[in-house]
Formats: sequence, C-alpha cells, structure tokens
Amino acid sequence: MKITKHLAVWAEWAAQFWNSYWLLIVGSGLLFGSVLLKWIEFPFSNNLSGIQLSLSRNSGLMPHLSLLSFGVVGAVVLLVGLLWQRFFTSALGLAGAVLLTLCVLTPAHIAFKQPTMLRRLTDELDVIALTKAFTREVLPQNYGAVELVPRRLVLYTAWGRFLAAWSFLRLGWYCFALGGLLVFAEGIRRLPGGRALTGLMLLCLPIGAFVVVLIPPLIGQHYFAHGAIAKARGRNQEAIADYRKAMRWDAWHAQDIDLYSTIGQLQEEAGIDESSPERHISRAVELRDANEFDPALFEFSRAMEAGGALEAAARRESAQTRIDLGLALYDAGGVGGALASWQQALADDPTQTYALFYLARGYYDIGRYEAGVEAVKRLAKIIPDHTSMLGDVYSLAADCYAKLGRDADARHYYNLSLSADAIENYWALTGLIGQ
Repeated sequence: MKITKHLAVWAEWAAQFWNSYWLLIVGSGLLFGSVLLKWIEFPFSNNLSGIQLSLSRNSGLMPHLSLLSFGVVGAVVLLVGLLWQRFFTSALGLAGAVLLTLCVLTPAHIAFKQPTMLRRLTDELDVIALTKAFTREVLPQNYGAVELVPRRLVLYTAWGRFLAAWSFLRLGWYCFALGGLLVFAEGIRRLPGGRALTGLMLLCLPIGAFVVVLIPPLIGQHYFAHGAIAKARGRNQEAIADYRKAMRWDAWHAQDIDLYSTIGQLQEEAGIDESSPERHISRAVELRDANEFDPALFEFSRAMEAGGALEAAARRESAQTRIDLGLALYDAGGVGGALASWQQALADDPTQTYALFYLARGYYDIGRYEAGVEAVKRLAKIIPDHTSMLGDVYSLAADCYAKLGRDADARHYYNLSLSADAIENYWALTGLIGQ
C-alpha cells in the first residue's frame, strides 16, 4: 500500500511538473540533442554537426569539435538563461531570443560570412554526377542511385545565396530552431505582464541581427546590378568600378571567377590594363572553354601573382582545370600525365577531394595498387556519409587488393561496398563471386 501511495504521489507530481514546464522540457531536449545531429549536409564531403559548425573559422575538409560552435553556444545560452531565471524574470525569454538569433544567423553565416563554405557546397553539387559518369565509363557495374542534392540555386542575389545556404541545412538545425522557439515561448509565458510587448521587443534581436548581416551583401548586390546595367549600355569603365565595389562589399563576388573574367573582357573592350590579373583570368577562361588547358593554366598562374581574394579564386579554378586536363589525358590513354595533373590539383587546392577517386583509379590502371588503396582510404575518411560514392571507392580498393593477391582484404572491402550501397551494386557482387 505504501509503495502504491508513493507511486501515486510521484505520478501526480510528475504530471503537474509536465503541465507546468512541458515547453521548456521539450525545447531543452530538442536543443541539447541538436548539438550532436547533422546541421549541414555536403553533397560530397564530410557533413557538419552542431558541435562542428564553428562561428569563427571555416570547418575545413575534416571538421573537428569546436567550443565556439553554434550548437555549443546555444547550449550555453540556454543554461545561463535557466540559471538566471530566478533572479531576472525575463532571462529565459532573452535566452530564447538569442537562440532564435543563432538559428536565423546560421544560413546567413554560411551565405555571407563564410562564402568559401557556400562555394564549396555548391561546387560539390556536380561532383557525384561527374564521378558516377567516370565510373560507368570505366567499370559500369554499380548502377545504384545517386544521392539527391539541391539544384537550381540562384547565387547572384543575396537572397538567393541565403536560400541556397538554407537548402543545405538538415535535421539538427531544425531541431535547434524548434527548441529555441519553445524556450522563447516558455520565457514569454512566465512574464508577469505586458507579455506581447516584451515578446515583440525580444524578437527585435534576431530580426535586427539578420538585417545587420544582410546589409553589406545587399549593398554589394546593388553595385553588381548597377554594373550589369552599365555593361549593357556600353559604359565599360563605370561597370568595372561598380563590379569592384560589389567585391568590396560582398566577399562572394570577390571569389567569383566569372566576375573577374567579365572585368577582364570589359578592360579588353576599353583597351586598358593589358596585363591586369582580370585580363589573364578572362583569357584563361576562354582557353579552358576551348579545351586548351595548358595555356589556360599559364594564364591562371599569372593571375595568382596579384594575391588576395583574386589569387584564391584563380587557384581554385586552376585546380579544377587541372582535374579537367587529367580527365582529358586519361580518356586519351595518357594515364601517367593524368595522375600528375590530379596530384598537382590536390596540391594547389586540397578541397578538390574528388580528384582522389580519379587518382585511385589511375593508380590501379598502372599497377600501383598500394597507392590506389591509400588514396581510397584517404577519400573514405572525407566522405563517410555519402553511400553511393563510398560504395564505389570501397569496390575500387577491393579491386586493388585482389590484384595484390590479398583476397581476404578484397572480400572485406567488397562487403564494405555492399554495406554502404547495396542497391544494384554489381561491382561489389561480381567481385565477391570472383568474376
């Protein structure tokens, strides 16, 4: 009887506690849980969790835990709000407003404060399709579906880049947003009076922060649009000046190789700055489009001498050009030249990680099976969440082990390939049965 009575008392207390604090309980659970969930999904390389998405630096190819990350900062803000609630009635509401601010600033941070990350996200959209095409031309045994990735991104407007960054956000961010909203609602509910007015005042924090972050790219967009109009009207020098102002206000434009190429074309039409970095980039882009890769690489190297953001943009494009050159050489039977080109691409820009897949295949073709396995292992660490591509690289490693006569390792990697991607993965299946 005593046990039953105690259980009834505890059940009644738990019910009352839940009725009083369910918003805070659910919101806190969602927020703390979101720290470990996936926030950003990269189309090709490593995904980011809330504890890895840093507020202060680029996460890089191999993300690490960061104490100054969105998830950790959000958890600390919530804990501070809970501790100070007993001293200040508005502490929890303020903490909720800060959490909503972090939620709103996440896509803005990717779009405007870390344009390198957004460019990497958008550049990777075509990577899996390209490598799948390469795989089916060389060893067409894996017919598995390619992962679905967002398309039709509008990147020439500030709002378009914000939406593009938003499209890469995943479950962790949505849990964080919902948790912050519930905590904010609980904080407003606890206020003694004037809740609506206080709530509106606190909502000014996320709205104001978003406006402040959005102002510079909007100014950059204004100059970009004005430059496009001036270009259409034949006012080349005015267009060049406006494009340069757009670059100063918005780092995205400062990394846009096409905009540098446009400035170079305008300089050529105006007969000015014959040896400017932009003229070199313009010539490089034209040569690359004509599949004249070596002269294009020379022009990119001349442009890199300018330094700064232009050098970074030219270096990235030069690395992508080297990958294209490697594919052209490989198709023509020049595997050795292709390997050298892909190796140089990775040395120039380590973010071009998909070159590792081509390298592994090239090593296999020339009999450097150990090097092929090492390239696969290096790549597998960068793409652990992308099943279709992971299935291909594991099968490639298994092929290398089979050539080395290490049958146990080959079977192990074929099984890993099937575990990663079991849908129509005939590459791994035929390897396991010995065909």
